[in-house]
Amino acid sequence: MTDTMGRMHSDAQFAGSSSVPAHVEMMGFLGIGNNPMVGCTVACAVDVATALSK
Repeated sequence: MTDTMGRMHSDAQFAGSSSVPAHVEMMGFLGIGNNPMVGCTVACAVDVATALSK
């Protein structure tokens, strides 16, 4: 659990310093707590968009 949270935290920091708005990334991670399917979908979509934009 701790390892997963740590990686999610560093991913959010990384996204904040890239072209993807930090609040979009954080909405995805916060969404995991409220609705796992929606939260993970948003987070994955942001990760894919980040990778494609490089």
